[in-house]
Amino acid sequence: MLSCGCRFDEDVIFDEDDDEGDDVDGLGAVGVDANGCLTEERWVGGQAVVVHYDDIPESDITEIDGIRVTTALRTVIDIAPELAPGRLEEIVEDCLTRGLFTVEEARARVTEPDMVARRGARLLLQGCRDERGAGSVAAH
Repeated sequence: MLSCGCRFDEDVIFDEDDDEGDDVDGLGAVGVDANGCLTEERWVGGQAVVVHYDDIPESDITEIDGIRVTTALRTVIDIAPELAPGRLEEIVEDCLTRGLFTVEEARARVTEPDMVARRGARLLLQGCRDERGAGSVAAH
């Protein structure tokens, strides 16, 4: 077994009876998401949970019912690469309609230095520049 010597090495609890070789309440597969961020699959109470690791500035954090979460805009940027183009348009349209962010805020955020290489930001920016139809972000 390879080890980096970090504290997570001690967190892994393997279930020897698991036919799929997954661990229970510990670490699973490690990978990279479509935005280039490290991910790991963790098993919590028998349920697979994918954890995404990223540096998130305070400007992308808000609080809802006492829980710190990413803003609607940051969440859309993060999930954009995983969505079909039509679904991304629907989500952005819903956010704009509900006033969760504006086109101007989206354009400003996705052009900031930490977003330049992020695929989700490029997809959102492409939607902001799309002049083709009423369903596009630019129509707002």
